[in-house]
Amino acid sequence: MKLIEDLLDGVRDCDCPIRRVCVGLHWTVVESKYTGIAHTYKSGSKVELEFAGELIGKSAFELAERLRSPKPLEASLGVAALNSLIDANGRRGNVLTDVIEMVPGKTVTVVGRFPVNDKIVQTAHKAYILEMEPGPGELPPESCEDVIPASDIVLITATALINHTLPRLLELAAKAKTIVLGPTTPMNDVLFDYGANIIAGVRIVDADTLINSVTQGVKKFKKLGGVEAIIRP
Repeated sequence: MKLIEDLLDGVRDCDCPIRRVCVGLHWTVVESKYTGIAHTYKSGSKVELEFAGELIGKSAFELAERLRSPKPLEASLGVAALNSLIDANGRRGNVLTDVIEMVPGKTVTVVGRFPVNDKIVQTAHKAYILEMEPGPGELPPESCEDVIPASDIVLITATALINHTLPRLLELAAKAKTIVLGPTTPMNDVLFDYGANIIAGVRIVDADTLINSVTQGVKKFKKLGGVEAIIRP
């Protein structure tokens, strides 16, 4: 998958040993050159990570290569490792605040559940919410083929990188203003090359505080300690 290969190529020369790994209930954190985070993408099957308990000191780049894995938990660890090799830069701010100002009068597709989804539905001309396990008012993932090309604005959760659907979603959104967002987002210009107009992720400012949050089961982004939201461009 070319997007994944290009993301990996972007950090290939930044490799260093892994210092810490935390695979939490909702978030996975890897500390190497920097500190990276990703959504812990679980599946219905009981799994154990390859070399579980023996990851400290291994190559961060080799761990990042697990992003290629079809196993969601391995790919989650891969994204966190990838992000640990990226110096996350951007202006401070919550992109969802900007989104609320963008959507009036627009057709919007949101891939993922965000705290502003209800507000988007209320204020946009038309809004489609896509989810893996759709609830009331939401659409299944396969609806992306119809609704995204008809949208003016598309928000895509970066967890779509973990399940390898992000390249297709970006392709479908070629004519829209497209935002890839969430703590999982690699803050790497490669995403702009594939059609993202805005990338919105996090910068880790205190790894100890973050890992304290993750190990205690924090789920909501606003409750995660040690991180600040950033936006590019």
